[in-house]
Amino acid sequence: MARTTENERREDARTAVSWPVRLWVDEQLLVGEALDVSAQGLCVLTAPTEALKRGASHRIDVMVGAEPPMALPGEVRHAERLRLP
Repeated sequence: MARTTENERREDARTAVSWPVRLWVDEQLLVGEALDVSAQGLCVLTAPTEALKRGASHRIDVMVGAEPPMALPGEVRHAERLRLP
């Protein structure tokens, strides 16, 4: 597949979304928002936390519209702090 831009490493285009999500890290519940989605990934924004570690797998509940939540397994590929100007 063609890459989305020259500087973009992803092979699949991302689609902007605004879906509430719940991440289950052990027994801890993190609430966040999915910002974009592709065939291979989901970008989730949460409050700053040290609980998410790169390479760890967690259950993610994604709420899309009035449908019941989709429970999906997810692996943390990146855990970065948002840098505001």
